[in-house]
Amino acid sequence: MEHAGKILIVDDEVEALENCRRILSRLGHECLTENDPVRALTVIQQERPGLVLTDLRMPGLDGIGVLVEAKRVDPNIKVVLLTAYATVQTAVAAMRQGAMDYILKPYTSKDLEDVAQRAFRGQEQAGARVPSWNDLDRRPDLSDGVGKHTLGLMLGQSEAFREVKELIKKVAHTDANILIYGESGTGKELAARAIHDQSGRAAESFVPVDCVALPDALLESELFGHEKGAFTGAHAAKAGLFEVANGGTVFLDEVSEMSPTLQSRLLRVLQERHVRRVGGTRYADIDVRVVAASNRDLGEACRNGLFREDLYYRLNVIPIVLPPLRERKGDVEVLAQAFLRRFLMERKGRASDDTVEFDPVALSLLRDYTWPGNVRELRNVVERAAALSDGPVIGVEHLPDRLCAVRREDLADQDVTSFKEAKKVVVRTFERSFLIELLKRHGGQQGRAAQEAGVDRKTIERMIKKHGLGESR
Repeated sequence: MEHAGKILIVDDEVEALENCRRILSRLGHECLTENDPVRALTVIQQERPGLVLTDLRMPGLDGIGVLVEAKRVDPNIKVVLLTAYATVQTAVAAMRQGAMDYILKPYTSKDLEDVAQRAFRGQEQAGARVPSWNDLDRRPDLSDGVGKHTLGLMLGQSEAFREVKELIKKVAHTDANILIYGESGTGKELAARAIHDQSGRAAESFVPVDCVALPDALLESELFGHEKGAFTGAHAAKAGLFEVANGGTVFLDEVSEMSPTLQSRLLRVLQERHVRRVGGTRYADIDVRVVAASNRDLGEACRNGLFREDLYYRLNVIPIVLPPLRERKGDVEVLAQAFLRRFLMERKGRASDDTVEFDPVALSLLRDYTWPGNVRELRNVVERAAALSDGPVIGVEHLPDRLCAVRREDLADQDVTSFKEAKKVVVRTFERSFLIELLKRHGGQQGRAAQEAGVDRKTIERMIKKHGLGESR
């Protein structure tokens, strides 16, 4: 049989164990069985099966425990839980620990065949090394093969962003469906691509679908395909995107915008793992991982009757929340500098030896802005600034007016009306706050403060006097 391999079955019920072994052996797999979950760990160590099927509830060591220990022996091993007690919490816990999937008891021979096929096909495809986050961060062109926009996902060292990257790295190698939450512009599609690129499906297609851009009837045809003559204009049969993505990943962007009818069809595809084209009668088996995204709370949408609860549970096995840029402390500077390098390289057609930098005031404005459009907005602002600047420094004058606005009371108090006067207020405000923080970090020691700021001590003394900060040690 195609995609056959070695399977360990762990279940404390001998009858269930033998039934599962009999089904999988008939399909051509080499099956090992163990009714003691603790002894099963020794079998995993010695035999190195490609797939472990384990019952969830067992005395001594439960299925989650088997999963965790199996992953310690071999991080690439596929583990599937067999359970009659599945809940959303159980599924999430299992997937976060690296489970490939779970099967509800009583299961059918088709359930076992499907999961075994997916497990061993995934291992064959995973023969090529999957790139790690460190590989992505080191690439000099800041691209992972899907274009320069991947830059926004790859870079960022804030605690909030590191947690997201660690979660993506942990769940990418499972086959669990994932639901990505995030505001517009936070990089939901980039996160989905990263999940695909680090999974066993990386050699197959990644197919993004915008659920907002297409009208209902057209979206149905795009997702599921259609037969010739199914509707006016259907002059030839067409495979849907689920068929095109077979073996790979389908990314459903803004899935909350799907109509109830399409939600129902999508649920059936996820449950049955086959698809029927519009106007067709034949079902085509598919092996697709679904990553969905939404900028709305789907749990709330379910409570309001706007989204199917059963579909929500199917999609939301592992939720990933992308933080908005305003919560990624320190990442604005990192991203802005990286975007600038990218745009300068594009403008020159090669890596440039010229140094172009943001002046401190411009960088301060970038850092203090709230970025309602998130990484996408930052990228556009930096691209605009790079296009407008023809010198070595990007200053306030190269940034959009919305970033240059200072607090209304600061301007009103000083009767500021012109751009030149407003810029002076911005600079003065920045200098004072920068100096206060600098001196605070160094306990008021002017010499150390000057060294960190890259200026001489006399400049620090002059700034202290200028801003009326009094005597410092």
